[in-house]
Amino acid sequence: MPSNYDIGLPEFDVIDRIEGANGDYIYVIELKKELKEHYKTCPQCGARMHVHKKTNRQIQDLSERGHNVGLLIKSVRYRCSNPECNYTCGEDYPSIYSSGKLTNRLRETIKDDALMRPFKEVAIEYGVSPSAVSTLFKEKAEELKQDYEVYAPKVLGIDEVHLDTTYYGVYVDIERNNIIEITESRSKATVKRFIRSLPDYDTKIEVVTMDMWRPYRDAVYETLPGVPVVIDKFHVIKELNKQLDAVRASISRNIRDAGTRISLKNNRFLMLKAQEDLNPRQAAMLRQLLETYPQFSDPYDMKETFRAIYFAESRAEAEETYQEWLKIYKDNNMTCYDNFIATVANWYTEIFNYFDYRYTNAGTESMNNRIREIDGAGRGYSFEVLRDKMVLRPYIARRSGAVDFSILDEDN
Repeated sequence: MPSNYDIGLPEFDVIDRIEGANGDYIYVIELKKELKEHYKTCPQCGARMHVHKKTNRQIQDLSERGHNVGLLIKSVRYRCSNPECNYTCGEDYPSIYSSGKLTNRLRETIKDDALMRPFKEVAIEYGVSPSAVSTLFKEKAEELKQDYEVYAPKVLGIDEVHLDTTYYGVYVDIERNNIIEITESRSKATVKRFIRSLPDYDTKIEVVTMDMWRPYRDAVYETLPGVPVVIDKFHVIKELNKQLDAVRASISRNIRDAGTRISLKNNRFLMLKAQEDLNPRQAAMLRQLLETYPQFSDPYDMKETFRAIYFAESRAEAEETYQEWLKIYKDNNMTCYDNFIATVANWYTEIFNYFDYRYTNAGTESMNNRIREIDGAGRGYSFEVLRDKMVLRPYIARRSGAVDFSILDEDN
């Protein structure tokens, strides 16, 4: 081992490197000689210090080129030679956590990984206990909270995620695609309290997007009077598809042949999927399905005709197209979409606000799926851990080198 070998820990000299049969590296290290000079004189009385005890301290470090790395520190403890003083001290290692068995750089790596990955997975990779990973995660969360920015976004998205038996409120900056906060409830009172906690909420927030949950709408109108609420097309089409699926299921129940019922159930995606998203094979299968079961044709055609509303270039055009759709529906004495039409009537202003403010909750839905994935991978984190993992993620990304282009918007 070269005497000048550098392992990136500036206070140490490397004495030796031992490679185990399993490929692990053990670096034998000691404090640099020039730093040992600091321990020759007692800081209390000025007398000479002498070696009191020598120990080998085992420390885990970051892996190197695919090899696990351990450090064996030839550690020394000193005692003052003046019997009236009897001062003792050990060597100080800035690169090593004082009361643990990990280098500081390994601790920081585990902290970052714990924010982005399941605790158990991180524990296995670094050979530490899940409880140790949890402890380091909490330390990292507290550090990041120092940078945590509480602000009112221009476009606020309100949604929820259902985990186990609980609905959590999810609040998103739609333009930055960041989760601002997660709350333990989605009640009207909770939503109002959250909005009012944002600095300058009454002047900063210009649009709110949400799904069709009345407490959200009531909370926004009471805290942000005059701010438009937008129900995006995703949630409207979702309700429309729900009605079409109910029609499909009702018709299928009246078909006696079990094999046919199963076939219709397996092919439900053909009717629910957007027509332009079907590949040629799926489009041919859908045509065959509608020819074989013409009772599906009118409900399917009405679904697709309604979707055309979202190709409108203005609110006026969208509302006119909807009225034409309603007329066709009534002229044909259809009843399959009565519940959907009632929903549109209850949320008419918010649904057609989309054509004035074309924001969607698509990013929120994506984040909700990510929340479910993270919660599932962690086998049910506590609310506090789940909240920190989601809300603080943008801050760890920024520190790891990702560019935050949102500063361009701030400059403008």
